[in-house]
Amino acid sequence: MIGRLIERIIGPVSDLLSEVIEDPDERARIEAELRMRLLSHEAGLVEASRDVVVAEAQGESYLQRNWRPIMMLTFVAIIANNFILAPYIGALGGVEVYLDLPERIWDLLTLGVTGYVVGRSAEKISRDLGDARVRQAEAANRDK
Repeated sequence: MIGRLIERIIGPVSDLLSEVIEDPDERARIEAELRMRLLSHEAGLVEASRDVVVAEAQGESYLQRNWRPIMMLTFVAIIANNFILAPYIGALGGVEVYLDLPERIWDLLTLGVTGYVVGRSAEKISRDLGDARVRQAEAANRDK
């Protein structure tokens, strides 16, 4: 996800750099630095999100530790009802009961899923950041 966002930012910036900076090596260096800074910033955001999830999981209150799983299970039940149970009940001639999910609920669902996948994202970002630093160091060594 972050990779696509970075590419969406880098594309227009790269076009602008092409107009402003004629030297392709300098332009590539600036683009690499921009990518590094964006990845570093995202890694900080992911790390902060991870810290929140860890703090919640280690909390003293049952509700503090379990609100995300409870919310996620509630959403799963509603989604299963709306997209699995209700259509089958309707097909069998019964009364379909749909539970309306406002658009903001999908945002909360995204937040809940983010809490679960933030660890994996942090791994990928740190690996990409490390790879980018290695490439930058190799390029600096070649220039010497």
